[in-house]
Amino acid sequence: MIKLEQYFKGQNSWEKFIEVFESNWKDPEFQKTLLSKVDNRIDLAKVIYYKFGETSLNWLDKNIPALDNLTPLECLKSEKLINRLKVCLMRMP
Repeated sequence: MIKLEQYFKGQNSWEKFIEVFESNWKDPEFQKTLLSKVDNRIDLAKVIYYKFGETSLNWLDKNIPALDNLTPLECLKSEKLINRLKVCLMRMP
């Protein structure tokens, strides 16, 4: 079975993707909470905040079919799963 992380194009691709979200931070207190939930991964936090706004914290605890029903927080446990999460985020409208 093909897993989503197999479509990860590498760190350079991810870094180009996240450039779009650099000026997205608006609420320092919320961002601080979000950052602590995602192990201070500012790259992930910025994208998640952009995609989900104030519902970001709720989304982190949801089972996501595209992540093989893992939660985004569960994906932080290994580099392979982090890449799965990155591909998922990059494919979202």
